[in-house]
Amino acid sequence: MIAALLSSMAVAGLALAAEPLTPAEAEAYNEAAKIAQSGDPARGHECAVTLTELAQRLGDKHSRTVEALELAARCHEAAGEYEAMVATRERLVEKFPAEPTARVATLALVRYHRATLAFEKAAAAMEQYAERWPGEPEAIDLLQEAFVLRAQLGHDKRALELSERMEKLYAGKDPQRLALIYWARADLLPKTLPDDQARQAHAAGYLQRYGSKGGPARRIVAEVTFAAIEWRRACKQKDGLTDLCVSVKPAAPDAPKGGKAPKLTCAGPAAQAITVHPRDRKLAESAQRRLREAVSLGEILPPVEDLWLRAKVDEALDQAELILADAKLEEALAVRPPADLSFFREDWRELSDDARDRKIYAEQKRKSEDSTRRFLDYWNKSQERTNDLNRRYEKVAARKRSVRGMFAAAARNGIVSQTQVDTLMAAEVPAGLKSDAAIKAYCAALGDSTKPIATAAMQAFEYCWQRAAMFAYTDPSVEFCGAELQRRRPRAYPPQRELFGFIEPPPLEPVSAPVQVEPPILEQE
Repeated sequence: MIAALLSSMAVAGLALAAEPLTPAEAEAYNEAAKIAQSGDPARGHECAVTLTELAQRLGDKHSRTVEALELAARCHEAAGEYEAMVATRERLVEKFPAEPTARVATLALVRYHRATLAFEKAAAAMEQYAERWPGEPEAIDLLQEAFVLRAQLGHDKRALELSERMEKLYAGKDPQRLALIYWARADLLPKTLPDDQARQAHAAGYLQRYGSKGGPARRIVAEVTFAAIEWRRACKQKDGLTDLCVSVKPAAPDAPKGGKAPKLTCAGPAAQAITVHPRDRKLAESAQRRLREAVSLGEILPPVEDLWLRAKVDEALDQAELILADAKLEEALAVRPPADLSFFREDWRELSDDARDRKIYAEQKRKSEDSTRRFLDYWNKSQERTNDLNRRYEKVAARKRSVRGMFAAAARNGIVSQTQVDTLMAAEVPAGLKSDAAIKAYCAALGDSTKPIATAAMQAFEYCWQRAAMFAYTDPSVEFCGAELQRRRPRAYPPQRELFGFIEPPPLEPVSAPVQVEPPILEQE
């Protein structure tokens, strides 16, 4: 069967002679072909030797030489002589590249190198196949696999060349596949631009080429990638709090300046003062518009069967909703408590016979009522903003679409509550509190009033930190949660370096070893 198949394929090689075999050669050939077909390991070596010697006697001009080499390779494989099998097929492909049997041999080499995890050799064989037989159905699949292998091997330049080659060869034939390949080039681009600029340019190129052809799922990922970078570029303040356009400093009283007394606050040593910096309006509005469009597209997105793509879409949609909520959070953080508050009243002056005392009391009452009105207005609006933000972030966390989105939402829930507390505690103590006892009493009352909010913040940070530890997961949001817990509750959450000391970091990647084809030989005692 194999001999007949290979014989029919070899007929196409018109350049080869078709001289008949001698009776002895024909008998040896047919016997060896039967062994190759049966895959008998006991007779594989003998079969391979017979066919190899026959191929040498016939020479490179005989039509049967191609068949003899392929059958010899199969006999080597049956006998477990894999190096000889590879060498035989490589010789066949090199000597007879125009023969149909060479295509069969190349596919066999691909399968072998892939199975033995010889990825560089497998990629080379795949590229060779796609170059010589680009019209075959499996050519684009092999070229795509070679692209993936080159990328994973760190051969970025070669991987980029393969992706460009696929675009030229198969343009218009399979746009979704080409869209996938184009998007996968993101991490292979030459480092001629900062990372964010390179990724944004790549996302823009994808949307321009394949925005309407690559499917709505990949469009969502590209739109969110572009918009998220645009949102970061809109902020000139670098290293902000979890990508917020803010700067943070301790909320402890400032040192006296210009002879003035320091501001009196109720802030503790862990409290922080947050300053919101304005974003570039044009870039921020453009980013928000793209993100809203991506979220709307996600609401009508049909089910995505590709699990990898589904995960990327879920992460992108979570990121989009988080950034849309972050815009509201920055607006909320920019609102400061009313200044010049005074709740001090000397009630005894109201009943005094002295008109001056009654006038002073009237002024105290007016300031107290005005301060109460302004503070309650601030507090009620602050609570509304906080509740709205918590709902937005809890919605992302409750969906559990992506791990990154879930922990980022938990961290931001903690930020919302904790900054509300820190902002109040860092506000200047109202005028009229003259004694230390009065100031301490005021700060204690303010602390008691904000304790439920502070507790909610710690619960959000603990959920983020503990759940991440449970699943052995980390990212910048998880690290932020851990840092906040270690800073605000150092006894319950001591820094890891204090628990375990400094240790040598693990290697960045597992140490690779060649595939063990045979079990190791144990020494006999």
